[in-house]
Amino acid sequence: MATNTGHANSNAEPGIYRTPTGTASLMSVTSAASIGRQSYEDSAPLHEQQQQQQHHSQSAAQVDLTEIDVWRSGYAARQISTESDLLQAKVEEDYGRNLQKLAQHTLKSMDRPNPGHQSTQQVSWQRLVEAHETLASNRMKFSITLSEMSDFLSTYVKSKEAIRRKLRDTEQRYQKAIEESESLLEKARAKYEAQCGEWERLLLKTGKPDGALASAATSASGATHSSSSAIAKTKNVGNAVSGIFGKHKGSTQESLERMGQEAGVKAKVANEAYKRLLQQTNSMRRDFYDVQLPKILASVMGLIEEVDQFLKFSLGKYAYTYESAILADAITLKPMDGAGLPGMVEMIGEIDSKADLDAYLMATAKHGGRINRASIPYKEYEMSTIARLYASPKRIFGVPLDAQLERDQQQVPLIIVKCADAVEAFGLQNEGIYRQSGQSSQVNKLRNEFDLDAEVVDLQVNSYISDINNVTGVLKMYLRELPGGLIPVAQHGVMLSYFPVEDLEPGVAASADAAATMHHYDRDQDLGLAQKISGMANAIRSMPPPNRNTLAYLLAHLDKVQAFQEFNMMNSENLSIVFGPTILPAGNNPANAAVDIRRSAKVVRFILDNRRAIFDAI
Repeated sequence: MATNTGHANSNAEPGIYRTPTGTASLMSVTSAASIGRQSYEDSAPLHEQQQQQQHHSQSAAQVDLTEIDVWRSGYAARQISTESDLLQAKVEEDYGRNLQKLAQHTLKSMDRPNPGHQSTQQVSWQRLVEAHETLASNRMKFSITLSEMSDFLSTYVKSKEAIRRKLRDTEQRYQKAIEESESLLEKARAKYEAQCGEWERLLLKTGKPDGALASAATSASGATHSSSSAIAKTKNVGNAVSGIFGKHKGSTQESLERMGQEAGVKAKVANEAYKRLLQQTNSMRRDFYDVQLPKILASVMGLIEEVDQFLKFSLGKYAYTYESAILADAITLKPMDGAGLPGMVEMIGEIDSKADLDAYLMATAKHGGRINRASIPYKEYEMSTIARLYASPKRIFGVPLDAQLERDQQQVPLIIVKCADAVEAFGLQNEGIYRQSGQSSQVNKLRNEFDLDAEVVDLQVNSYISDINNVTGVLKMYLRELPGGLIPVAQHGVMLSYFPVEDLEPGVAASADAAATMHHYDRDQDLGLAQKISGMANAIRSMPPPNRNTLAYLLAHLDKVQAFQEFNMMNSENLSIVFGPTILPAGNNPANAAVDIRRSAKVVRFILDNRRAIFDAI
């Protein structure tokens, strides 16, 4: 349905309605609808009837939408009026309740000494609050009246809305039936034109010598070509039929004539169906525009006039109620002459500030005491131990070795000392000690505790010694995350130079011969054992003291571990595989990572096997 906007005139004469271009009589609607009454038997061309049908649809949409929009405009105004009353009632009620609560709270919180000693300001203030309580009561009464009016209006609007919807649904049912009939009519017309076109084509193709068929074909052609646009719409249908007849190319003249006769019969049948639907559609349109639509419009106009009168009455009632509420507030603020009650202005004028101040000073001097003028001492808040740790943690993971040892005033990191003590007390006979990994969650928990304060961590409790691999896991994690590694970069090259790459045989990690070679590597090197020991001692001696002391402590602990290799299966070779890449990290070149790891393991194993000789030389 198209969209138009109309305005209803409640004073208009019966049978008159508004359109966007002015006032028009319902007779014009009847006149417009009568265009479709012309039957198909008239000699008017086919395209003129199509134009008339389009004119009918436009007129119907304009008339219907104008009247519906008129009603919607009036209904919207009434709906807004109802909602405004309800909203104002809510606002007035909230205002009255809040004002009443404020007044009551103020009265309770006021300092009320003996009534004989009240100040003039207290008396006036109490009267002002009581006046506001009266104002709040007036607003509450006004809100109740508005709520009742709103409920009544809402009920009335709902009843009229039901009538409006019923009229709208009736109009829409007629419109839908007409649209469906017109849609069927359009399909019948298209089929009729397609059959006529095919009949015309066959007539022209057969062509009789005496001219009779040619004359009939010319007559049919003149009737069909009156609407070039109609033939264009049926082009696809004609092509389909032509394709069927194209299969009979080369048929005899009699076959073509027989096909032409069949096409003529089909065209006649389509013509009859088209005329029947046209008559039915026009009948429905006349009934709607001449009978039903005027009834609907008259009902809508009557409904609008009724609602307008009711709205006028409701607005008058609202005006009277509002004036009464305002007048009640005015009398409260300024009583009428002769009532014997002061107004707000008179209440405030009775305040004597000087007399109130004098009375207060005299009461204070009589009942006052001494004032303590001493300075208030500072009192520091005592935090719990765990809170102090969280506030100032002593982090060790990822912190340079020299910085944490200087801060903690230690020679060796406490984490290494405590982990080594726990392993020596509970894990020396555990098979695969340091090679096996602990639980990730427990290792991370230990890491967090050491990262708060290593001094308060106690590894002797059952929760830690029940799985010693958690302790070894946190120790290895600490060494891996130590910046620069336990052995500084400056000593890497010196130590690795005693184990050149060319001395590493391929597959040394996998073959038994290579394992034997690695076990006796000290005899297979070009340098003598004494030279290697001296070189390693010099490299360790050149380390910073924090690194040298920590390395010595760690190697002494690992020496104790390998002393129990009969039980834990961790000899110097296995320990060097675990701790080589940890205390002597590989270089930055990924291509040489595997070789660097093997060389690091050789360095750590050599130092571990010759620990006493090396550190005695330092």
